[in-house]
Amino acid sequence: MLAAVTLAIALGLPSAAAATDPDDTVELDQALIAEVIDVLQEHFVDSGPISSENLTLGAIRGMVDALGDDGHTEYLTETEYKVERDILEGRIVGIGVVLDQRASAPLVVSVVDGSPAERAGLRAGDIIASVDGMDTARLPLGTLADLVRGAPGSSVLLGIERPGSEERQIFRVRRDEVEVDPVSWAMAPDVDVAVIRVVQFSVGAGYQVREAVEDARAAGAIAIVLDLRGNPGGLVDEALNAASAFLDDGVVFLERERDQDPVPVSVDPGRVVDADVPLVVLIDYGTASSGEILAAALRDNDRATIIGEKTFGTGTILNTLRLSDGSALRLGVREWLTPAGERVFRLGVSPDEVVALPAGAVRLGPADLVGLTGAAFEAAADVQLREAVHQAGALATP
Repeated sequence: MLAAVTLAIALGLPSAAAATDPDDTVELDQALIAEVIDVLQEHFVDSGPISSENLTLGAIRGMVDALGDDGHTEYLTETEYKVERDILEGRIVGIGVVLDQRASAPLVVSVVDGSPAERAGLRAGDIIASVDGMDTARLPLGTLADLVRGAPGSSVLLGIERPGSEERQIFRVRRDEVEVDPVSWAMAPDVDVAVIRVVQFSVGAGYQVREAVEDARAAGAIAIVLDLRGNPGGLVDEALNAASAFLDDGVVFLERERDQDPVPVSVDPGRVVDADVPLVVLIDYGTASSGEILAAALRDNDRATIIGEKTFGTGTILNTLRLSDGSALRLGVREWLTPAGERVFRLGVSPDEVVALPAGAVRLGPADLVGLTGAAFEAAADVQLREAVHQAGALATP
């Protein structure tokens, strides 16, 4: 499950849900539900959680979880819905990390550049084992995110387990409003290969990718590495806009509504920035949703080579539907397939060449490359980026 303490998801434009056959209307066993409530009220040791509000919330989350679209389809309280919208607009209050909680404790898959988390010393690969002394192993990701968030200027104590370190480390992180700049770029040391990193597909990310390609080529880049590692997704339209930087035509993905045939979704022709610059795409397990869409589109249109590790596998497109109390259901209303017709849901996108990041290794971003010597780059532990730069340079060499 990918989440946010900077959350980002693949969202489509609002549309009506697929029609339901009246004969297929779901009817809950109201008598059994009432019996369970009676048993809980009479026998559960702690009466505190036995409230209409709490049990209603639990029942809704349980129904959504039963759909099996883990980490994507989700019930959002009114507060969670507002936080999600702020994130997709590039505004969050918190510490600035993207989490994955498939293991027993939440794993940091990405740290936002310039965020409080980065300033405090957190890095990708860290496990948040405790928050203000509370163990996180059994906490739902939403609960954990609520604990980490807080008022700007307040602090949170995080217990961090770091690969290669035997002892748990304690970090005090001062919460603040985090401005998430979705795209950044820099030249790799001693070579004319630009590294463009896309943190998430929030509002404006597609335009910024196009701008970064233009700027990199104007600066003399002969090849590009598009780094989508740790990118948890975002707005589908932004991924389409980013794809148009490299594709003059072609299918970006196939979308399929329930019980319908797939329909191709293509880039708008005539908007390409550079259809020929050699391109290598970096992915990993933290790449999801719109990040997967873009990676697969560039691969299947013979536009890029993919290096890294298999992605997360969030192959559904979401609509967020508001409910009467201000809360919302974020629903996977359509499944998307790669241009080649391959399923991604629960399967992920596989790279052309598997390159694993060593345990404890820190990914290098564009900000890390500025001022770095070629020797230091070659000695860095980010073997994925190094291999991607090497291959991109080789593709550009006659």
